[in-house]
Amino acid sequence: IKTYIDFHKQLKDNSMNSHTYKAPLNQILYGPPGTGKTYNTVLEAAKIVTGNETISYDEALQVFNESLNNQIEFITFHQNYSYEDFIQGLRPDTENGKDLSFEKKDGIFKRIADRALKNIEASNNPSSARKEFNLVFQELIQPLNDGDVNEIEIKMKKSSFYISEVGEKSIEFRKNIGDSNHTLSINTLRKMYERGENDIINGGLQPYYNPILDLLLVKGKSDIIEVSRKNFVIIIDEINRANISRVFGELITLIEEDKRSHGKIPMRVTLPYGDSFIVPSNLYIIGTMNTADKSISLLDIALRRRFEFIPMYPNTQIEGLNNSSVLDSINTEIIKRKGHDFTIGHAYFMGDNYSLEKTINSKVIPLLLEYFMNDEKEVATILKAAEIEVIGWPLKMKTA
Repeated sequence: IKTYIDFHKQLKDNSMNSHTYKAPLNQILYGPPGTGKTYNTVLEAAKIVTGNETISYDEALQVFNESLNNQIEFITFHQNYSYEDFIQGLRPDTENGKDLSFEKKDGIFKRIADRALKNIEASNNPSSARKEFNLVFQELIQPLNDGDVNEIEIKMKKSSFYISEVGEKSIEFRKNIGDSNHTLSINTLRKMYERGENDIINGGLQPYYNPILDLLLVKGKSDIIEVSRKNFVIIIDEINRANISRVFGELITLIEEDKRSHGKIPMRVTLPYGDSFIVPSNLYIIGTMNTADKSISLLDIALRRRFEFIPMYPNTQIEGLNNSSVLDSINTEIIKRKGHDFTIGHAYFMGDNYSLEKTINSKVIPLLLEYFMNDEKEVATILKAAEIEVIGWPLKMKTA
C-alpha cells in the first residue's frame, strides 16, 4: 500500500512540474513494422504527462491506463476516418423518438483540446477556475433525483419558476402562473457555464436560463481546489492511413507552436457548426507511421513540416531479443533489395513464448511474401542468407 501511495504522490509532484521533460509538441514515430512504435507511444505519453524522463515502462503503462480518456487519448486512423470523427460533426439523434434529427457531436481531438484548454486557463488565471459542469449540475438537481422534493424552485428577480423534471438532454420547468411545461437545453446551459456567461440566448428563454446559470456559477466557485498546469496527449496510431488533409482541416495551421493558445500569434477559428476553437499549448500530439505500407498515402507536405520525425528501425542490441544474428542477416538482404523501410522489426523476435520456427513461419515468411510479391525464390534466398532453409507450399522453415 505504501508503494502505491508513494507512486501516486510522485505522479502528482511530477504533474505539477510537467515542464521538466521537454518533448516536441508534434512528433511522429516512423519506421517499418515491429520496431516498437506503438509500444513507445505509451512511454512517451507517460513522460509528457508526469514530466519524469526516467520513468520505467511498468510505471508508464500504469500512468497510461489511469490517464486514458482524461489526460491521454488514443485513436487509430483508418481510410474512412473523417473530420467529423476527429473534430466535430453532425450525428443522428437516436433518442429522439420517431422524428429524425441531428445533433452536433465533438470528435476525440476537440474533446481533449477543450479539457486541456480549460486546465491551462484555470492554472494561469485561478479566478477563472470552476468545478466541472456535471458535478455542479448534479449538485443542483440532487434533491429532485433523491425524491426529497417534487420541484426545485428557481428564484427570479420578481418571481420564481419550478424545475419539475430533468432528462438526459433537457430540463422541464413550469412558470409560476400556468400549468404548461417548458424546456431548457442542458447542453446550452453547459456552454454558458463553461464560458462563464450567457452570450448564447437573447430574449425568449433568457430570463429562465440566467437564474440557473447564476446558481451554477456560484456553486462552481465553492470549495474550489487550486488548479496546476497539466500536459495532455493525443496518440494517433497509423496516422498516414487516413486522408490527412480531410481529417485535420484547419488543424494543419492551428497545431503550430506559435499558433496555439499561448503562442506568439494565437489563432482561433470558427468551426463549421459555429463553435470557436483554438488548440491549447499543453496538448501534445504523438503519431506513428508505418514506412513499409506504401499502399496508403504519404503525409501531406504541409503537415509533415509541422511534426518532428523520430526514426525507429530494427535494433539488434535491445534487451530480450532472440536470434539477433538471424534478424541481422535477413535485414541485410532486405536492405540490398528494397531499402531500410522494409526491414523486419526486432519485436518479431521478442516475447515470453518466443520460438524461432513459429516466428519464421507465421510472421517473417508472410511479411516477406508480401514485400516481394509472392516470389518464393526471392524469399527462400533471403532466408538462406540467415542459414534458414524453407520447403513446401505454403513455405515452411525446414527443421532437423
